Amino acid sequence: MYDSELNGQEKGFIELEFGPSWKYIACARSFIQNFLSISLANKEKADKIALASSELLENAVKYGSNDIIKLSIYVVHETENLVVEVINSATPEAIKILKNIYKKIIKGNPIDVYLSQMKEAALRSDGKSQLGLSRIRCEIGGELSLNIEDSQIKLAITIGRD
Repeated sequence: MYDSELNGQEKGFIELEFGPSWKYIACARSFIQNFLSISLANKEKADKIALASSELLENAVKYGSNDIIKLSIYVVHETENLVVEVINSATPEAIKILKNIYKKIIKGNPIDVYLSQMKEAALRSDGKSQLGLSRIRCEIGGELSLNIEDSQIKLAITIGRD
């Protein structure tokens, strides 16, 4: 499943596309976890990657429009880092919300940011936690990135080889 014509990256370790439905997230997480448990021979890392994938997919469903969600998990050839990337479309309002969340959680110590977000979530009255990105940043230890072009969102986490 490799396509080495993409800027020197080996891409396509796993690629999934589906409609924005909550019911697919648990299935995708289970598939990713099982696939990576065999491929990586490291169950703990497979669990973390599956968690990160699940959280990114939840964001895509929550903040996305009704278009297809694309998930890719691949290894960057030069660094051997693993990247989990989710691409989806969103409304301008949803993009603004996601940008604000990202801006709040991207700087500072991941544990401190996560604890701060948990306190904030406990005080919210709208039923939204907005903990997903800070959670994966804290628990996975990877580097989050957010790229937005027009209405398309690309949210990714890069995880070191370990």
